Amino acid sequence: MILRPTKILLIDDHLIFNNGLKLLLDEQPDWKVCGQVFHPKDVFFSIQEQNPDLVVLDINLQGINGIELGKKAVSNFPNLKVIILTMYNQSKLLEEARKAGLHGYMLKDATTPELLTGLRAVLGGKTYFDRKVADWEQTPDDPFGDDFARKLNLTFRELEIIQLVKEGLNNEQMAERLGVSFFTIKTHRKNIHFKLGINNVAELIQFAIKHGV
Repeated sequence: MILRPTKILLIDDHLIFNNGLKLLLDEQPDWKVCGQVFHPKDVFFSIQEQNPDLVVLDINLQGINGIELGKKAVSNFPNLKVIILTMYNQSKLLEEARKAGLHGYMLKDATTPELLTGLRAVLGGKTYFDRKVADWEQTPDDPFGDDFARKLNLTFRELEIIQLVKEGLNNEQMAERLGVSFFTIKTHRKNIHFKLGINNVAELIQFAIKHGV
């Protein structure tokens, strides 16, 4: 049985950014950018026509409030995931997006691993509200608000991978378990080693045991 790729719709009126994001996301073997929207008038027609799993939405679309567009989208299409990707590092806007029922809020200066982690978290049924947004207080049930993970700058997905390493899974097994590509796992593991200052699996397992990960 061949599974269809996850369909992602990009809504951003900056042509260069929209096209660049498409190229980046289309590199993921299990994802497909099913459409690009540059004008607010085309948003709901495109959602209905393309039936995406996820919408990545700018917060300012030719003067139209992206949060309000996202709120209408999740109201009209209950199975749709919507994440804001914006240049506005403002906790007030992040909180508005969360209260509107949107699934995530990320900044356009995120690194590629951060962006992919956030999108996969949302596609996996979680929410992802960027902890780097100025002065935002995470809620207690936010997995990215954990003091330990925040101190070490570890993402929720990186913690998951550390746990799977401790279980003895190899990269191929982890990719299958988490529903991501082999390359994605390798990238996460490289980032984990860099953040923790470790060089091999044995040191990573020792770290996990010591800190109860």
